[in-house]
Amino acid sequence: LDRTELESIKRVFERLDRKNDGKIDRDEIAQQFDILGYKPKRQTDYGTSEVEDMIWEVDEDCDGMIDWENFVQLYVRCRRDKTGCEPKRLFNLIEFMINDKDGGGTINEDEIMEVLYHRYGKDAMQKMTDEVFKHDRDGDKELDFQDFLAIVNAGMHKQSSEKDKGGTKRSPMPKK
Repeated sequence: LDRTELESIKRVFERLDRKNDGKIDRDEIAQQFDILGYKPKRQTDYGTSEVEDMIWEVDEDCDGMIDWENFVQLYVRCRRDKTGCEPKRLFNLIEFMINDKDGGGTINEDEIMEVLYHRYGKDAMQKMTDEVFKHDRDGDKELDFQDFLAIVNAGMHKQSSEKDKGGTKRSPMPKK
């Protein structure tokens, strides 16, 4: 990570860590989702809430919280992931918050293009450019978190279906 990226993820970590205890718990993530107008599932296929699943995916010491080290590891793994197999739900929140610089709950056209470039590369970004703002439900050229998820998830599904055509098999997440 370069200095700017590290500063950006530190800013997001500090915004999420409302208790200022150096760890992010499910209530802090749920509170951020509430601010963004996103309603996570109360129960997933694994019998836990979506927020608890998100923490479980990256919680290396199994304490039910995400510390700075886990947070950075998640970000780096997802940023470098070329397989599409890394858990991206928390990464999506982090990336949205990095680009929502004023904390207003939206990101603009230039910021979403930066996200697409980093995730999918220049060629894919250019192909997706025309598609991006069809997900902008209110037409204001700014995306809220739900618009953002529609875009990045569409890109991930396209990316994974292209890999599946090539014979790559995707294994499901193990049950707890």
